[in-house]
Amino acid sequence: MKFVALIFLVVAFMVHADAEETAIALFKTIGERLSYMPDVALYKAKHGLPIEDLAREKIVIEKAKTSAYEAGLDPEYIEDFFVAQISVAKAIQFRCRADLLSQPSAELPKDLNNEIRPHLIRLGDQIIQEIVVHIEKHGSFDRIQFTDFDELIDGKYVTDSDKKLLFEALLKIKKTSES
Repeated sequence: MKFVALIFLVVAFMVHADAEETAIALFKTIGERLSYMPDVALYKAKHGLPIEDLAREKIVIEKAKTSAYEAGLDPEYIEDFFVAQISVAKAIQFRCRADLLSQPSAELPKDLNNEIRPHLIRLGDQIIQEIVVHIEKHGSFDRIQFTDFDELIDGKYVTDSDKKLLFEALLKIKKTSES
């Protein structure tokens, strides 16, 4: 009986460790994507562009929903997550732009279209794939993973409420009912 209990504990530990590993990879990717937002803010400030670009947001969300659906995830929940991610990204840009008002930057911005956006697109695709891997292996995210999420999403302009918004959206993601 002790042997069966030991086997069960070992298997449970392995499953938990794998869940932690896939979640941490995703959390790092989300953090990396958000880390580009000060660059986006600087570019937009130097070029007199508004932070909010509803047409671009729509493209990003529709692409994410299509990718999610093709991968077997419920596109509605992916939309909620990407809306949260875009909201946080805009909040970071607004906070950065506010700092630029009192502390102007002489730094030349990275080019949004040729340098920053390709990274954001790649990271957005990677986020979907990492969500798919995690959901396929573990079914969902778990509230206890917030500690790791909180540690790994650590940008200068990211607030606790930003993290909670993103994590709550992650918790809702699931497979489509057809999968």
